[in-house]
Amino acid sequence: MSDSASIIRDGNDIHRLQITHRDWMLINGPGFVEGPNFIAAFGMFENYTVARGIPKGSLVYRDGQTLFDSCGILLAGIRRDLELLKYDYSYRLGGHAKQFGGSQSISVSGRPGILSLLPKGYCSIRFVDGANPDLIDLRVNDGLLTDAGPVKLYRRKAVIHWLDILPPLMDFLNARLTKTLQLEHIDRVR
Repeated sequence: MSDSASIIRDGNDIHRLQITHRDWMLINGPGFVEGPNFIAAFGMFENYTVARGIPKGSLVYRDGQTLFDSCGILLAGIRRDLELLKYDYSYRLGGHAKQFGGSQSISVSGRPGILSLLPKGYCSIRFVDGANPDLIDLRVNDGLLTDAGPVKLYRRKAVIHWLDILPPLMDFLNARLTKTLQLEHIDRVR
């Protein structure tokens, strides 16, 4: 599995932010609002295309304060949800075989929805009928009764790196709050 990286430059000073695929996906999970804020603040997808990914040498520019603030918001969200994010999930629905990934159609009291294990670190039902609630987080609702039977959730410990990555990044940014910084995003590094 490859990592992604961002190189943040202030003249000759650099900070390399290297993040695993799982960690990236964690901040894109359903209901985790801090992730999209961080991604937008860092301009992760400003130069992205579906056909080519992030072109080599693509640069974006951001002020240090915006980056620092988005890191603080992300760190607070990860700390809040840490007990849920530090696991990968699987489930058994009624008498069916255990599921370790992907999504499937489901209904709860006749309401149609999608039960999903995507991304890793999440297990949820998103209802597709437009009524509220539109999302149920099964990580905190184990045993929910569906029309196909109860959902039995299983957890497997997983590694989360954000708590190690963000504090040094925030230290780097804190010394550069009023500066405009150059960011280079690299799609895949080994």
